[in-house]
Amino acid sequence: MKKISKFLIALFFGLIIFYLVLRRSGPETLTETFFLFFSLEGLAIVSLTVLTMLVSIWRWRVILNCQGEEVDIFSLAGIWSVGFSVDYLTPVSLFGGEALRVYLTGKILDIDWEKSFSSVIIDKILDGTFHIIFIVVGIIAFLHFGEFPEIWIFRFIVLFLVLTVSGLGFFYFRAIGKKSIVLFVLSLFGLKKTRIKSTKNGEFIFNTEANVLRFFSPGKSFFWKGAALSFLRHGLIYVRAFLLIFFLVGNFNFLGSLAVQGLAYLAMLLPLPAGLGGLEAISAFGFRSLEFGFEKGTVFGITWRSADLVICLFGLIMAIKLGLKLFQLKTFGLLDTIIKSSFINNINDKKNEA
Repeated sequence: MKKISKFLIALFFGLIIFYLVLRRSGPETLTETFFLFFSLEGLAIVSLTVLTMLVSIWRWRVILNCQGEEVDIFSLAGIWSVGFSVDYLTPVSLFGGEALRVYLTGKILDIDWEKSFSSVIIDKILDGTFHIIFIVVGIIAFLHFGEFPEIWIFRFIVLFLVLTVSGLGFFYFRAIGKKSIVLFVLSLFGLKKTRIKSTKNGEFIFNTEANVLRFFSPGKSFFWKGAALSFLRHGLIYVRAFLLIFFLVGNFNFLGSLAVQGLAYLAMLLPLPAGLGGLEAISAFGFRSLEFGFEKGTVFGITWRSADLVICLFGLIMAIKLGLKLFQLKTFGLLDTIIKSSFINNINDKKNEA
């Protein structure tokens, strides 16, 4: 109930921001978005979005292969899309999509929990690394064209980026040096490894961390494959931003596209369902600073989200399919238990009669 309340509150604020942006840009922006999305240009944007999805799934497959799990990419597609949809539509539920991916990977694909959990952690770290890189590059590119309306906004963004980059730097320093991060955290609280590892959850945590640290080995090819696929994914998103700007304003602007992508990435960090309102506001602000027009920025934001919602639609379809499969597995499991129990009882009854 608490999570539902958070979602509704976030949705309410998102709708208010969306309304305010739309009131300034004018309702005709919705018409322009509609005709753009349902055109050949819109098809190109959606195609690029689907391609980024396939690259993301491929990266996850590489991570699982590194852990000795050979999984068909089509089997992962449904699980990944369900997790993405939950993350995208309910960002106020932290790690909701990740937890669902771990659960479905274990139940549907019968992969060890430690491996499925560590694979999702690795996947998020790789994606988050390049997400932050593109934000930093985008903000630097944006400062070439304009500045933020309030200095405190700029300072807040810089502080956030410094903390995030420092956190990532600390992780990579420990991971590449094969130094336990869990042990470092435990030492801060004065706890000993033996005390934690003796518990069932403690052993799970250390084994999972070992899988994560094993992946981040610069001397191994699978690490560079994962990094290359992460760069390719965000590079494709850059191409999508570049084309969308070209379709809207007829301008080839490589640096401006980086700026808009970085701002859009910032907007998607806000705890708003699908970035509702925040994406339009920041995109419109970025377009105005680039002298592309506030209205065009609003169209950009709505079109960006619409393309992502196509993946969410696929995720919804797969959620229904996987839900039915889980129901089937549980039903057969229950029937199997009942049959075995009945069989054992019959044998015991015959023994008693004898």
